[in-house]
Amino acid sequence: MRVFISVDMEGIAGVVHWADTRPEGVEYERARHWMTAEANAAIEGALAAGATEVVVNDSHSYMRNLLAEELHPEAWLVRGSQKPLCMVQGLEPGFAAAFFVGYHAMAGTGGGVLNHSFSGSSVYRLQLNDLTVGEVGFNAAVAGAMQVPVVMVTGDEILSREVQAVLPWAERVVVKHGISSWSAKNVSPTKAQGLIRTAAEHALRRLSDMSPLVLTAPIRFQAEFFRPIFADQASLLPGAERVNGTTVAYVAQDMDTINRAWMTMLTLSGSAAGGYG
Repeated sequence: MRVFISVDMEGIAGVVHWADTRPEGVEYERARHWMTAEANAAIEGALAAGATEVVVNDSHSYMRNLLAEELHPEAWLVRGSQKPLCMVQGLEPGFAAAFFVGYHAMAGTGGGVLNHSFSGSSVYRLQLNDLTVGEVGFNAAVAGAMQVPVVMVTGDEILSREVQAVLPWAERVVVKHGISSWSAKNVSPTKAQGLIRTAAEHALRRLSDMSPLVLTAPIRFQAEFFRPIFADQASLLPGAERVNGTTVAYVAQDMDTINRAWMTMLTLSGSAAGGYG
């Protein structure tokens, strides 16, 4: 049984501010340890349930955050960027399941700690067909196109509600409760790790209850940005449709093409982000 784990940082227990997630922040090095420990808890749960191979993708920012020397020795580590599959690089057909560890709520979600969708500086809302998605929903759809179900998601309580709406079968681990976008009531890192280890094993033991998130083709993807300049840049992608001043759409028959289109739009729109602030 092959298991894939995507690990972000904003949803890790103890992480509450952007400074915690960036190399220049005074708490960043401590957050890297917390992040690696939560990844290890998911790995341990997967191995206890019978996993024969575990692939872990570092999914935060420049994707060089997990401490390789502290990661469980039985896991493969996918590290660095750019990656064609971004937060799910290393996933492929044939995996039994995927875990999303340390994830966060979609952009604009009140009470969601460090809520955003791929880019906190440019992206306001994402849609796949009629489904409004954040990073959980989008990446789950990429996995679903490979017939891989997302069976566990960890993060804050607001994210848990988002997961319930998109992936109702998945195990949900709440490691903190948001007070504001930059504050939360957190469980201890040790308790978070125990909760994740238990949920990971339990999720894999009930695989028959899980389903991949498969979208009906043609798939219409829509990205709404904070400013027209970001949509200006994203709409340079051949085949993109300019919906209005801040919104760009793209239609394709499969999620692989949608993902590649989105990665291109995100890169193009990001080229304009430096013009503000």
